[in-house]
Amino acid sequence: MTVAKSLFLCGAVWVATGCASSRPAAAPEPAEPAHGQLSSLSVASSQDAEFCEHRVPRETCTRCNPHLVEKFKAARDWCGEHAVPESQCYACHPDLSFEPLPALAEGADLRRLSEAGEDVPELGAHAVRGKVTVFDFYADWCPPCRKVDAHMYGLLNGRADVAYRKLNVVSWDTPLAKRYLGGVPNLPFVVVYGKDGREVARVTGLDLAALDKAIAEGSSR
Repeated sequence: MTVAKSLFLCGAVWVATGCASSRPAAAPEPAEPAHGQLSSLSVASSQDAEFCEHRVPRETCTRCNPHLVEKFKAARDWCGEHAVPESQCYACHPDLSFEPLPALAEGADLRRLSEAGEDVPELGAHAVRGKVTVFDFYADWCPPCRKVDAHMYGLLNGRADVAYRKLNVVSWDTPLAKRYLGGVPNLPFVVVYGKDGREVARVTGLDLAALDKAIAEGSSR
C-alpha cells in the first residue's frame, strides 16, 4: 500500500461567519477533517465474525451500529469525506483487512522495539543469534502490514528459530522513520537478519514470497 505522507489528518478548514451587530463574533469552529487515521477499532473479534452488507464486521460497522460513531471519531478514525470510519472506508482504502490475528503460542518470540516511532539506533544489536530475526516496520494505518503480521504469527507458532521484532513507525516524520525510511516508498518494510546475526534482505511492500525466501536464506546461515 503506497502511503502518502499526508495520510494523517488534513488541515482543518475554518469558515468565516459575518456578524451585523457589535456583539463579538463567536470563535469559528473547524470543519470536520476530510480524512482521519486508520485504527484497529474495526477489526473483528473472532475469525468467524459475521460481515454485514457494507463488507465490514457487523459488530464494528458504524452504519449498522450508529452508537459507535463517537467512539471512532474520538480515536480520530473517521473519513469525513465519506461519513464512515477511515478504517471502514473502502473508497479510500480498497485493501482493508478486518480479520483478527491468530493467537500466538506460548513462547513465541515476539517483542516490540518501538511503540510510538521512537528511535532504534541499531537493528543488529537486537538480532537474536541462532534465530532468523524479522524486523517489521509497520503502522496502524497500513492494512497490508496486518497481512505481514498474520503470516509471521503463523511462522512463530510453528518455528522456534524465528524472532519477530515490531517497530511502529506511526508517521513518516518520527525519529524511527527518519532513520530507516528515507528511501522507502511504502509500507510494510521488513528487514531480515540471519542466524549469524548479519542482514540478509530488505523487503518493501507486501511481498510474502520474498519474505519467506529471505527467512529461508537466513535459516541456512
